[in-house]
Amino acid sequence: MRSGFYYLAAFFWLGSLAGGHAEQKPRIAALKLEPGERLKVDGLLDEEAWQRAPKGGGFRQYDPGRGTPATERTEFAIAYDLDHLYVAVWCYDSEPGGVMARSMVRDRMYTGSDFVYLFFDTYHDQRNGYVFAVNPTGAQSDALITNNTGRNFSWDGIWTSKAVITKEGWFVEMAVPFKTLSFDPEGTVWGFNMSRRIRRKNESVRWTGWKDEIKSHNAVEAGDITGLGGMRQGLGLELSPYAVGRYGSGGSEGDSLGGDVGANIRYRVTPSFSATLSYNTDFAETEVDQRVVNFSRFPLFFPEKRDFFLEDSGIYDFGPGMQRKSRGPTFLPYFTRRIGLADGEIIPIQLASKLAGRLGDYDVGLTHARLAGSSGVGEQDVFAARVTKQVFAQSRVGVIATGGNPASSLDNYVGGLDFTYRTNEFLQDKILEANFYALGNYVEATGGGHGTDYAFGAQVSYPNDRWDGTLSYMEIGSNFNPAMGYVQRTGVRTVSGLLRRKDRPGGSGWYRQLARGADFQVTSLTSGGLDSARFGVVPFNIDFASTDELFLRISHDVDRPLEGFDIGNVTVPAGNYSWTKARLEYETTSSRPVWGEFSVEAGQFYDGWRAKASAELEWNPNRHFRIKGTYQYNRVDLGGGEFDAHVGSLGVNWNLTPDLGWSSLVQYDSLSREVGFNSRIRWEYRPGSTIFLVLNQSLLAEDRGLGLERSDLTLKADATFRF
Repeated sequence: MRSGFYYLAAFFWLGSLAGGHAEQKPRIAALKLEPGERLKVDGLLDEEAWQRAPKGGGFRQYDPGRGTPATERTEFAIAYDLDHLYVAVWCYDSEPGGVMARSMVRDRMYTGSDFVYLFFDTYHDQRNGYVFAVNPTGAQSDALITNNTGRNFSWDGIWTSKAVITKEGWFVEMAVPFKTLSFDPEGTVWGFNMSRRIRRKNESVRWTGWKDEIKSHNAVEAGDITGLGGMRQGLGLELSPYAVGRYGSGGSEGDSLGGDVGANIRYRVTPSFSATLSYNTDFAETEVDQRVVNFSRFPLFFPEKRDFFLEDSGIYDFGPGMQRKSRGPTFLPYFTRRIGLADGEIIPIQLASKLAGRLGDYDVGLTHARLAGSSGVGEQDVFAARVTKQVFAQSRVGVIATGGNPASSLDNYVGGLDFTYRTNEFLQDKILEANFYALGNYVEATGGGHGTDYAFGAQVSYPNDRWDGTLSYMEIGSNFNPAMGYVQRTGVRTVSGLLRRKDRPGGSGWYRQLARGADFQVTSLTSGGLDSARFGVVPFNIDFASTDELFLRISHDVDRPLEGFDIGNVTVPAGNYSWTKARLEYETTSSRPVWGEFSVEAGQFYDGWRAKASAELEWNPNRHFRIKGTYQYNRVDLGGGEFDAHVGSLGVNWNLTPDLGWSSLVQYDSLSREVGFNSRIRWEYRPGSTIFLVLNQSLLAEDRGLGLERSDLTLKADATFRF
């Protein structure tokens, strides 16, 4: 094994040596405002400072015409004072009436809209940074970037922006407080890139770095902002108190009326490292999970949605992007939903604390929580720690540790290490990624004693434009059971791979891209024998000139469950099964007022067959309204029986302004016959300070109508004060 690592290290080193000289990156000087000079964030861009500020331009397409000049002119300028970074963007348009802006919903403003997308590498380390995006309605989106590839769009920073549409196009003005950002106060250069989407033309342009396979937040491709200095972050103290009132009715608990208070306190120990303390942590405003029906023998995975745990979550990313798998991860050593949630029930978090940020070349995260305890379990302390060190140009090595068991008083610990290698100069200008990881698990046994087990793996990826490939290996011991993590199945070895080819004709043809490929995943038991396998081929994935997309996938599955399990109301007995199925999917472009995604899937399924039809339709009549409906129909016929399964939802969003909105969602599935209703009013009355009014109801579909099982009404107000 040691010699194998030496060969891999030599391979990566030689690949890096093969890289050519990088293109000269563009630079722009930031204008330092005069003492007492003020900029009003109104989108008009009529202040004299914006006339003095150097302008950035020269945008080129990365889609569809890689490296060709943009068809519309785009310019930007950057200024700053002691407390704020200001950005002005001029999106000129020869047809200003064609500027598209269909959404005012925060973090969902990309749908059917033009937008600008700005990335800041505040440490100039070519790895991490911040994203701020705005569309012509003034709707905002923001994200944290980790190691060039990880994006956390659930982060909501405190900043302001305004956008206006004029006879020349549309203009954006934004102000980001330096208290929102982590950066080196001694640094004078930041990395920067910006892209613009011209929706009616389906054209995307970028300031620098025009490869389609990279993103605008890929820091190594970014240009530079120069001339910075003298910024301040204040005392670094942030106080966010909240008050909440609740009224519940129905169910076994009966009627209840109550309230609570709590607070988060954050202190920047250094400009790049902060400590957070949360008392009586509350998540009343969190969006509900999407209702789904499980057609496999494995547990479902639901992503984290709570802001407290999403902030700084990129630090805890471990291994080869496990949390970004489209089907959900195979396992996670640390899964934050284990804290405060058990089998869908809320476990009160009495006190939570976090240390997170950067110390030199190290990214450090430590989370601790004191839980009230689930049913039959007393108060529990749980923790997770992660440290990574930056090595080479874009790589890192790290360790992770977790401790505690939210569902038991028995000890449970996990420790592991990983190495991530990344370069964009492999074979001159290609991207190459590799990951190696290993974990150990200590579990205290019921009645005394303990057990230990392991998990390890590796993955090599070649994520480039024309060719895209991945090969990975993973092994999980039969007793690997991280109480603070997520494991789909244990006692298995999995080999998987993907190879895809993309063709781009260029010009004004009827399609923009044709992709074809194949993939496989083979899982065997560590005790011997095959557990499951999947082989798939994609004859075509066509991206039309309109950006409509047509996709066909044919796959063959093998599954050999050792025990029977239930799908719907039918039991699938243990045995050896194999089947073939096909899936056809069509997605229309979101540049239309009504757009959607439609698919049909049919084929064998265990000892019978399954047919599935699904539709997702969204209507944006104007920038204030968004109506979205989803429906899935499954017809399953197995040896043990047959059933139909219907799953549907209807969501309505109404935004008076980007800061004031009302959203409602109703969901239903025919197997449980449950109807879930969630309605939420959100008012951000000032940046970082919000009022929520949330109604949650659970109903049961009966022969004579709907019966109310439980109803909860919550009013929550929070505020943020910075010093």
